Amino acid sequence: MALPTVWRINIKPSAQPGVDPRKFCLSGGFLGVGWPVGDVASIEWRAYEKRAKAAYPNDSGWWRALNAIRNRMEQDDLCWTRDTTGRYYLGRITGPWKYVGRKENLAADVVNLRPCDWVSVGAVDAVPGKVVNSFVPSRTVQAVDDEAVQLYSAYFYNAHSKSGFLYDLPSVKPNLFSLLSSEDCEDLVALYMQIKGYVLLASTCKRSTSAYEFVMRHRDTGEHAAAQVKNGKIDLRVEDYASFPGKMFLFTSKGRYVGMVPSNVSCIADDEMRRFVSEHKAILPDRTKVWVDLAKDLSGHGTRPVK
Repeated sequence: MALPTVWRINIKPSAQPGVDPRKFCLSGGFLGVGWPVGDVASIEWRAYEKRAKAAYPNDSGWWRALNAIRNRMEQDDLCWTRDTTGRYYLGRITGPWKYVGRKENLAADVVNLRPCDWVSVGAVDAVPGKVVNSFVPSRTVQAVDDEAVQLYSAYFYNAHSKSGFLYDLPSVKPNLFSLLSSEDCEDLVALYMQIKGYVLLASTCKRSTSAYEFVMRHRDTGEHAAAQVKNGKIDLRVEDYASFPGKMFLFTSKGRYVGMVPSNVSCIADDEMRRFVSEHKAILPDRTKVWVDLAKDLSGHGTRPVK
């Protein structure tokens, strides 16, 4: 089958005090939202829609959420969520919409459901950046429209689900850096520099400047340094960094280093970064480990990753 559509859901309805709706969904094997419509244990869609329009005339959120969950989500789509501790989960939709108005569902304010096979993913460093960023908007449910996220999600589910269900993955030989996000590449360079003896100054990371990603000091010599990282076919003009007051390290994943290299500039070669990834896999972020395994596995059979 083709790669699945990927969603994310914020499970945060108006549950009763002491009831955790996220835990309720994850342990129960479903995803869901609220908007109950009276004292009914179950109800068909047309009747629910009529009651919801009457019960929530000034709340359009119910329709957006239910339209996504009931009408747009398809069986075998994948969906991301997270709990109150920041742990992320990935689930496969395994059945159609249903309304469940039992006492425990009303207490959790989770009555509109889709059955879902959840697998635990881990902390934020195990999750693609575009998935993490998708939780910023306030809407309850939304699609994550990104081919790399689809590939990552299908691969991860294949590797960790006990259901026996498998997504067919494309049999290609991808460039590792074509799978990594810009943030992933920055993490790699930051780790590489620390292996080389430099320590990052945390307050300089993500500064509002295009000149560098972070500033460092060498742990032994105190040498002042910085790093510029570009992911993609982006050329770096090395002379632009000659005026930096210290050592400047440059990395572009698929671009070129253009011009005569000043004495204070060091260009990190693509092969050097690949060698670093191969030799120091243990310290890589969890999602980067998945990308590394995925790239290696797709070069083979392209169906199921090695666990």
